[in-house]
Amino acid sequence: MQLQFTAPEFMNHNSAEEIHERMMNNLPDDIDDMPGGFPFDFTMPAALENAEFINYHLVRAIMIAFPMYAWDEWLDLHGRQVHVYRHEAAHASGRIEVKGQAGYIIPAETIFCAPATNEKAAVEYATDEDVEIGESGTAIIAVTAVLAGTDSNVQANVVSIMAKPVKEIMAVTNPEPITGGTEQEGNNAYYDRIASEYKNAMTYLGNDVDYIRWAKEAGAGDCIVIPAHDGPGTVKLVLVDENGQPANERLVQSVYDYIVSPNDRSKRLLPTACAKLECVTATTVSISYTCTGLIFDDKTNIEQIKKDFSEAVKSVYDNAKNEGILRYNDIRPLISAVSGVEDFDTFLINGGMANIKLEKEEYPETGILDFSQEAADGKV
Repeated sequence: MQLQFTAPEFMNHNSAEEIHERMMNNLPDDIDDMPGGFPFDFTMPAALENAEFINYHLVRAIMIAFPMYAWDEWLDLHGRQVHVYRHEAAHASGRIEVKGQAGYIIPAETIFCAPATNEKAAVEYATDEDVEIGESGTAIIAVTAVLAGTDSNVQANVVSIMAKPVKEIMAVTNPEPITGGTEQEGNNAYYDRIASEYKNAMTYLGNDVDYIRWAKEAGAGDCIVIPAHDGPGTVKLVLVDENGQPANERLVQSVYDYIVSPNDRSKRLLPTACAKLECVTATTVSISYTCTGLIFDDKTNIEQIKKDFSEAVKSVYDNAKNEGILRYNDIRPLISAVSGVEDFDTFLINGGMANIKLEKEEYPETGILDFSQEAADGKV
């Protein structure tokens, strides 16, 4: 997480009014310094320019010089210095089931769609390769979303139409959710990876931090490292994507290929002494949150509070999966810290105030957020 920038002390007391007052005080005694006079009116524009330079341009120049304060393209430049590059938005991927005429070949790049709804535009998926419908009249086809981003993630049984229907295909669906679509990596997550490179000095010993860093470089949001899970020299990585969801098949394979590099040993990151690496998708534990009697200012609303809370709770999940326990007292303060929240009545995790125990390969996942202004006793 990036730090909040505080301007150096030497930049204090440099508002336009304070600068102009100093300019007036430096005039010779026999020069008129009254408001409305020529010296006063001629020097005020200079004071305004100086104040903008100090309080805006100079502040920004100092911020972009350090990765913990930099942003966007400036943070990208810091990343390049340690060979860490921002992840671009990723395309969701999965499989669809097509029913149609046996023997019909569905060409690669054929477009199937999840229809538009009142809240969301249609989502298009292109088939990855040519596939022939078998004698049973059914074909399972790997697909990739045409557009990247989280909007390309859909639940099971949502993909149901073709962009250009053909008579040989009668029905289509996705038996399982299509996942893996992510937005471009944000500044906070990107900074954390840059800071990790500086902190760990880019070791290649096969420590836990190395495996976590390699998994994130390959596109994973996080991972749990299980050493010697199948005897000495073996390592197991339990993966989630950047949305905190279980990694799909493509991401799991990408992490494995990135670390092991089976086709080019010169790029291999896996230490030679490690006999086996296994990458698997995480088992998630859904965590629901209830917050009643919310009081907040007029600059926010329930939906924004949910969004900010969901983002903040991810940082607690990182520690929870390492310790094997999600602590109630670590989560509750996050509500008060959300911008605009002034007070609340009751806060519950999975309907209670107890800690949630996590097994070794389990990762917490945010489920239902039941936030309301109504108090537990029914009053608002």
